[in-house]
Amino acid sequence: MKKMIAALLLLPAMVLAHGWSAPVAIADYDTMEQVAGSGSRAHLVDEKGVLHFVFFSDFEEPGNTEVYYMKLERGVWSEPLRLSHGQSFSNVPTMTMDGRGNITVAWYDYRLDWPYGDLFWCRYDAASQTWSSDEPLVVSKTWHSLYPHMVAEPGGKVHLVFCDGPAVWPLHFQLHYAYWEDGQWSEPVPLTNVATGNRWMPVFRIDDSGTLHLFWGDDRTAWKDWHVYYKTRSPSGVWSEEVFLGPGMPHGAVITKNGLLFLSRTSVQEMAGLGIWDADEGDFTQLKYSVKSLLDPNDVWLLEEQPVTPLGQHYASQGALAESYSGVRLVWVLGVKGHHHIYQASVGLHGMGAPELVSSLIGSNRTVSLSSGPRGDLHLIYAYSTDELDWDIYYRYDAVRRGGGAAGDESRIALQYVLPNPASDGATVSLLLPSAGEVEVALYDTAGRRVGTVFSGGLAAGRHELPVDTAGLRSGTYFIRAAVDGGSDSVPLVVVR
Repeated sequence: MKKMIAALLLLPAMVLAHGWSAPVAIADYDTMEQVAGSGSRAHLVDEKGVLHFVFFSDFEEPGNTEVYYMKLERGVWSEPLRLSHGQSFSNVPTMTMDGRGNITVAWYDYRLDWPYGDLFWCRYDAASQTWSSDEPLVVSKTWHSLYPHMVAEPGGKVHLVFCDGPAVWPLHFQLHYAYWEDGQWSEPVPLTNVATGNRWMPVFRIDDSGTLHLFWGDDRTAWKDWHVYYKTRSPSGVWSEEVFLGPGMPHGAVITKNGLLFLSRTSVQEMAGLGIWDADEGDFTQLKYSVKSLLDPNDVWLLEEQPVTPLGQHYASQGALAESYSGVRLVWVLGVKGHHHIYQASVGLHGMGAPELVSSLIGSNRTVSLSSGPRGDLHLIYAYSTDELDWDIYYRYDAVRRGGGAAGDESRIALQYVLPNPASDGATVSLLLPSAGEVEVALYDTAGRRVGTVFSGGLAAGRHELPVDTAGLRSGTYFIRAAVDGGSDSVPLVVVR
């Protein structure tokens, strides 16, 4: 009986506690506010935990959208700062930040030669804490330059890809690339040169080695018959040949701390127009995700297509990905025209967890943007409307960390992550210790039985990487629990055989 009581007392501390905060309207002007979708970077969180966000709205001058910037610092949102001054249509901004805290924002704009779109940009200098004025980046007069996506190196170099093509029927867009270095932009160069169809909706990421990873949708074989292609750029500047990944349109991507690349995409049955967001009732898309290891010299996809939503039943899109304290999280939109809800699930190399409803407001929940903070807390921004005319922007964060501690609390012991998870041949757990002390890190099963010791002894203050031996464990869910005088924390570990 005493052992049973001890096990029951132990279990609550080992439950992974997480939950989304209540939604907060951060842009609600009874006009049109929109946020770029999951493939781009509409918001990001810096190393200090400050959230930076860009969006477009016509609240100052109805009918003319402009680009705005806001930040969330210590729980307080700043007032919107206007970045564009085109008095026209400035749309779909994306952003990136380098290792020094400098921010680059780019968007497409119709101010110079309507109805042709050009790329504009501006930059925040962290040293002087000032924004530059908005300036043209790509001006093509008779062409459309659309959907810029950017990534930044820690040292400050910014890489840009965008779609560019003639503004006449039939549309024929190609991908172009440019970079910003030493205070100026390079001349854009074409990345694709395909005789038919369009290159659309790029998704752009950079890994720790400086390699760029680019995905895009392509309908070169037949109109609206979309397929996903992929290519990389080495740190020395060499682009690889494109690789065909299969049917669909890319949505989001994330590169994890242990070198796994996750990609979400939709496979399309029917499409109404170019965009994946304007499907009519009766049009269905299926959301899937894929995983590859960037550390594998064979360069193969370990998981090619894992279905997330059923085929032929719903319209699914906006698969946003981010790495949280408990692994990779996927957030997506699901529904029919006029009624779209937001769902989430944990995803991994060996499958996904049960989908959970995040937002079920009556109306349309669209264009989700997801990012993670320095301690693995998640931040979600999305647009919502009841009539698809008046859009508002809402913010939520995954507020509760493992063991019930508040996100960002550095005064207590914290197990930050386990990699890989799921694991088959061992794992590594990251332990953050606020002060030196005697630490006991042990492994428990779901019944509260101790099945192994990870570490026992003294540790200095700071972050520690501890090996976890899974050799004698059966497939299933376990919990790693770290205890020190004054506190404890737990994280789940899934073992797969």
